[in-house]
Amino acid sequence: MWFSKIPGYIFDKQKTPYLTEAKELTLAQSQYELAAYGVFTGSLYGIIGLAAILTFFENNNPIYLGWLILSVVVIYSIFSVMRKYELIASYIISLAPAVVIVFCIFEGIKNSSSFLTLTVFICLFLLSLKYGWRVSRIVAWQRFNGDFEIDNNKKKA
Repeated sequence: MWFSKIPGYIFDKQKTPYLTEAKELTLAQSQYELAAYGVFTGSLYGIIGLAAILTFFENNNPIYLGWLILSVVVIYSIFSVMRKYELIASYIISLAPAVVIVFCIFEGIKNSSSFLTLTVFICLFLLSLKYGWRVSRIVAWQRFNGDFEIDNNKKKA
């Protein structure tokens, strides 16, 4: 079955180095981690962008156009981080999940949600900021080292 491979992936030091300090990651490890984060954030903002454009066509509210533009910026930033390790783009994708969670907290307060619901959203907000900070550190460290491009022309001796 497919779930028999999950422990092998979760405990693989090369593909899931989430407990390794950002400055100790190899290029391959950082690329795996950034790819996983990019897939998560890109999927989230892809769904938001699709919902925003469909709703914008339905009732022409400019707030949905803003969400669509934000989705396009975040998805473009993911590709910039993955290809060129752009630092500004890493800040954008680091804060992207936190923006969605802040919007959920705002809606929860507006609709007078329970204390437990708001507490869960605040915990998710803090976790997203903490992991976003890690993503920015990974990109900054790889750029600082100049180790952000794989050179396929190098020959092994």
